[in-house]
Amino acid sequence: MSAPTAAATRTAAPPAPRPERQPLFDNAKFAAVALVVCAHTWMPLLAADRTVAAAVLTIAAFSMPVFITLCGYFARPRPGRPPVDGGRLISQLAVPYLVFQVLYNLVGMALERRLAPIALLEPRWLTWFLLSLLLWRLSVPLWTALRHPLPVAVLVAAGSGAMAAFPEELALGRTLGFLPWFVLGLVLRPGHLAVLRRRPVRRAAPYALAAVFATVWLAAPKLLNPGWVEYTGSAAELHVGYPLWVAVRCALGGLSLVAGAAFLALLPERRTRWTALGGASLYVYLLHGLPLKLVQASGIYHARALHHWYTALPLLGACALTLAVLLATGASVRFFGPLVQPRLGWLLRPTGTVPGGPVPAGPGSGQPVGADGQA
Repeated sequence: MSAPTAAATRTAAPPAPRPERQPLFDNAKFAAVALVVCAHTWMPLLAADRTVAAAVLTIAAFSMPVFITLCGYFARPRPGRPPVDGGRLISQLAVPYLVFQVLYNLVGMALERRLAPIALLEPRWLTWFLLSLLLWRLSVPLWTALRHPLPVAVLVAAGSGAMAAFPEELALGRTLGFLPWFVLGLVLRPGHLAVLRRRPVRRAAPYALAAVFATVWLAAPKLLNPGWVEYTGSAAELHVGYPLWVAVRCALGGLSLVAGAAFLALLPERRTRWTALGGASLYVYLLHGLPLKLVQASGIYHARALHHWYTALPLLGACALTLAVLLATGASVRFFGPLVQPRLGWLLRPTGTVPGGPVPAGPGSGQPVGADGQA
C-alpha cells in the first residue's frame, strides 16, 4: 500500500459545532449600536439646551464603551481557536477598513468639493473603529499574558493624555482611550454578567442611569466639547491641565461603567423582534455615517421644524432608530455584504490547508457578523 500523500495528512479536522447564540448579547449589540447612531445624530444639538446636552452626553458616554466591551468579550481566546485568527482579521477588519476608508474619503471630497490625498493610516469618520479594533485584536496575546491586564490598560490610557496632541495616524487617541473597555471585555466572565441579571440590580438600574444623567447635567457646561466622551482630545487639545484631564477621564470612566452596567441590566435575556438585528451591528455602525453626513451637509439641522429641541430630539431620534433598523435588515446585509463582508476566498487559504496541520473553521460563512466578529 502506498504511503499517504502530504495532501492527505493535511486533511482538515471537522469544525466544532457552532455554539448557540445568546439573545442577550444580540440584544445588547443592536441596542448599543442604535444608541451610537442616535448620539451621532443628536450631537449637533449639544448647544441647544442643557438638558439635551446632558442626555446626549450620557448616551455617548456609555454606548460606545458597551459596544467595545462586547467586542473584547468575544475576542477572548477560546479552545480550538488561535489567539489571533489572521483570516478573520483580514476579512472582517482589515479589508473592510480599506474599503470604507476609501469610500468615506471620496464622499468627503465630494461634500467638500475638493480633491485630497487618501491617507490610509489616518481614519476618516467612522473608520477609526475598524482600525482600532484591528490593533486591539492583534494585542490580545499581550493582555492575556498579564496577571492584571485591566489596570495596565487604564495606565496606558491615562498616560496618553500627556501628549501635546493625538496624531491622526492609527486613531491613536481613541485607540488608547478606549483600550480599557476592550480589555474589560477580555477579563469579563459569564459570572460577572450574571450579577447584572439579579433582581435587585435590575431594579436599581433605572436609578443608576438617572444618577449618571444628573451628574452629567451638573457638569454639562464643562463637557460640551465632544472630545471628552469621544476620546479625541489630549489635555493640551482640551485646554486643561494634565491632572485635571486625568481626573475628568477617571470620573467619566466611572460614570460610563455605571451607566453601561445599568443599560445591560435592563436589557431582556429572551429573544425579541429585534434580537436578530444584533448580528448585523457592524453594518449599522459602518453604513450610518454616509446618510448622516449627507443630512448634515444638506442643512436640515437649520430647518424650522428643528428649531426647538423638544421637536428636534424625538424627530431626529426616530429617524436614527429607523435608519439603524433598516441597515440591520436582511436586505441591507445582502446588498452591502460585498462592502462590509467581502468574500476573500481568492486571497485567503482554504480552511485546513495552512502549512503545519488543520486549523479551526475560519471566515467566509456568509453569515452577517457583529462588530465583535461573532458570526
